[in-house]
Amino acid sequence: MSRMCSICGKAPMSGNKVSKSYNHTRRSWRPNLIKVKAQFGGTSRTITICTRCLRSGFVDKKVSVPKTTETSAQ
Repeated sequence: MSRMCSICGKAPMSGNKVSKSYNHTRRSWRPNLIKVKAQFGGTSRTITICTRCLRSGFVDKKVSVPKTTETSAQ
């Protein structure tokens, strides 16, 4: 799994962590990615997207509907 969003292309970034004494050490920021089953053209695929794209509604999750059972009136 690559660390990249399938929708917006968000990928890891790198930069410096700066301490109080102004020492610089390299670090990386990773996007918040999740795997989601989504409908594309009538077929369902598992894609890796960032939570920002999911929240913005770019993808409709494929949700399984549970079977309803009849409950007797008590």
